[in-house]
Amino acid sequence: MNSEKRVERGLLNLLSEKSRKELLDAGKVKTLKKGEILFAEREEVKCMYIILDGFVALYRNSRYGEIKIIFICTNGEVLNEVVLQDKKTSICTKALADTQLLCVHRSEIYKLMADNTELSREIFDSLARKTRRLYHQVGNANGTYPIEKRLAAKIWKLARDYGNSTPEGVQISFELTVTFLANMLGAKRETISRIISSWKKDEIVIHENGFLTVIDMKSLKEISQ
Repeated sequence: MNSEKRVERGLLNLLSEKSRKELLDAGKVKTLKKGEILFAEREEVKCMYIILDGFVALYRNSRYGEIKIIFICTNGEVLNEVVLQDKKTSICTKALADTQLLCVHRSEIYKLMADNTELSREIFDSLARKTRRLYHQVGNANGTYPIEKRLAAKIWKLARDYGNSTPEGVQISFELTVTFLANMLGAKRETISRIISSWKKDEIVIHENGFLTVIDMKSLKEISQ
């Protein structure tokens, strides 16, 4: 797997050894099973959660019952920086695989930030990275780009960031159903299914048992451009 690329933006992986130890010592480990919900919208949460190992989806539910996947987070990344401002959550979380989390009470985070400028800077940087990703999502959500290009770009990036090398190609490390992809892109499930079926015939991807493998990264990249 491209593990170095996958974790390079995570808070824990960017801290010095000293700061990382202080943060780890201040928290406790929590385990989630695949499919388990950590918290839902408008719940009161008192801890900041950081992924030690695994994958978690951050998403919102619309008033019509539709799901919009906002982010996929992995090793070292913070799930809920907003706990420093408000205990009430504004997003839902779901484990995409068996996952271990570091849970640090927000009062402990405040204490650490008061004495550790490196930790403070990296938490602010974590928020800034999420903001930049949201800007990019908003830019892509206005219909400027055809859905096929958007889907190709999304799968290519997922394979690059979260892929395992296999004899068939690059397999994304967690289940990626047609419905999940549709929720990520705000598209109809039928549309995504049709495009994936076409790519399977062209031997660009394999989609079996919920897992997606990219056979031809180059072709997928070309479609996205």
